[in-house]
Amino acid sequence: MACQPVCPRYAAVLTLFQWMCLLGILAAALAGGLYPLLRPATARDVKRLPMGEAFTSGVFLALALTMMLPSAFHVLGKALPELDFPLAALIAVGAFLLLLAIEHASHLVQQGSLEAQSDKLPVLIPLIMTTMIIIPSFLLGAAFAVSSTNTAIFIFIAIMMHKSSAAFGLALMMVRSRLKHWQAWLTFSLFALATPAGIVFGADLHERLGDHAMLMTKGVILALAGGTFLFLSTLHQFQHAAMIRVCCSGRGFAFLLAGFAITALVRLIIGEAHRI
Repeated sequence: MACQPVCPRYAAVLTLFQWMCLLGILAAALAGGLYPLLRPATARDVKRLPMGEAFTSGVFLALALTMMLPSAFHVLGKALPELDFPLAALIAVGAFLLLLAIEHASHLVQQGSLEAQSDKLPVLIPLIMTTMIIIPSFLLGAAFAVSSTNTAIFIFIAIMMHKSSAAFGLALMMVRSRLKHWQAWLTFSLFALATPAGIVFGADLHERLGDHAMLMTKGVILALAGGTFLFLSTLHQFQHAAMIRVCCSGRGFAFLLAGFAITALVRLIIGEAHRI
């Protein structure tokens, strides 16, 4: 009964397009994660798609540098015209460094577990990795909600391109760890709901805030999303990152350039970066 006054309000806040994308993102997360959680033994034999990862890295890079950050600069410039400081860049770098710090922590914990030669990963590893993925997932959902339709479509496509693979990798790490079965399901549910929660959060802010406050909020969210996309395209998972592991080959680098070029070209055609 407690849901009755809340749910109709959020149903009104979200547009039909946003609801469709929210459900699509949730379905993609479940599609990627259910297989390892339900069949952990056979899931370890599933191969990755390196060229797809390289293409996605190019898309993320273009989104960060040709859409999110230029838009953040423009929106914050309108909100704070008297401020002679690259605030959007500072926020984006802050998001980048925060994710990098979490990545470092995860890497150190994982190294320690390998040195201990345990048959299963410690519980802390999937928890840190889940936190590291939940933060950008939430931010990208919020950026989707506060963006114009054309730009939101690109963010949705970018999210969908990596959601299932990220869900699979995270769920696989959970079943290889000492997490209990119910703990793995609970942790994975937090990941699956992170982007939908970000969409609801961003849409609710858009509904509640005044013009100036909304400009500030949009600028901050877009700057955070820009730093997030930049991190995901470059240093996410360090030596296993597609830009390092796959793009060192000519074919992999070509897929990276293709993802970047196509996204940047469409951005040029629609001209949406400063009208979010």
